[in-house]
Amino acid sequence: MSLYRNFIKPIKKGDTFLIIAPAGAVQKEDIQPAIDIITKQGWNFEIGKNTFKHYYFGYNYSGTVKERLEDLQWALDHPQAKAIWFARGGYGGVQIVDFLKLNNFKKNPKWLIGYSDNTVFHQHFNRRGIPTLHATVCKSLPQGQSEETYTTLINALENKKLHYEINSTTYNKTGKVEGILTGGNLSVLYSLLGSRSLDHFEDKILFIEDWYENYYHIDRMLIGMKRAGVLNKIKGLVVGAFTKMDSKEENKFYHDPFDQEAYKIISLRFQKYNIPMAFSFPSGHIFDTRALMMGGKVILDIQNNKVKLSNEILFK
Repeated sequence: MSLYRNFIKPIKKGDTFLIIAPAGAVQKEDIQPAIDIITKQGWNFEIGKNTFKHYYFGYNYSGTVKERLEDLQWALDHPQAKAIWFARGGYGGVQIVDFLKLNNFKKNPKWLIGYSDNTVFHQHFNRRGIPTLHATVCKSLPQGQSEETYTTLINALENKKLHYEINSTTYNKTGKVEGILTGGNLSVLYSLLGSRSLDHFEDKILFIEDWYENYYHIDRMLIGMKRAGVLNKIKGLVVGAFTKMDSKEENKFYHDPFDQEAYKIISLRFQKYNIPMAFSFPSGHIFDTRALMMGGKVILDIQNNKVKLSNEILFK
């Protein structure tokens, strides 16, 4: 754990955040609430020069591959900044991740903050021993995120221990385990199978979340990960929000952030593994998404009536 303790330092007043959009397009108003949070905390910010560009090629990207890569490489290389906050997810991270150069980043490491498509970067950096923050993107804040969404992010950045307690659910499997937390959006994880960006899962605790997926695709992805040798390596499972699954007309759980039909499928695919499993953790594509430290050590304690998840303080 010495790498984690010495790699990235806590954020303090006067430190600089960089806001970039490495995937989907954003408008200026999408990031204003994030800027308000940054300035209220006494932090500074800079915005990538290509952040508000639009480029359509089967999807509305925030610029061409070259422009998005330029902004992310600029952010990684920045000599003073302490955090990179992704403006949104969507799609596009996988188009640029293979071209990243990390030499300058390792001289001045910084937090990477985001979720959804940003799972590409969580995985790529976690695989290389670099912790990241699975937390809200800038664009989600104007949509009515809970207070805990940004207070847990601030706590993580300021080196305050994250400790969560939630009620147990039907699909939980009791047990206590310690390990490195890894994972993110299930669809993105599945797309990274066989690549040099997918994390090593041996003895790690896996977190998954997703939205707007068909039930059968959830099953397909989990079977694919099983066949690739991922599921039998992990020592614990945390299942976040699975929402807006399948079709609105046919799914009675469509607006439920913790879709029970999706959970039934997930539980089935993990039932043969004797590992602790926690469902309905508040993180993912929902209004209350708690910050999680990916690539950092956590303690997962699943009891009959409650679940505890906490990370150790990384820096002393």
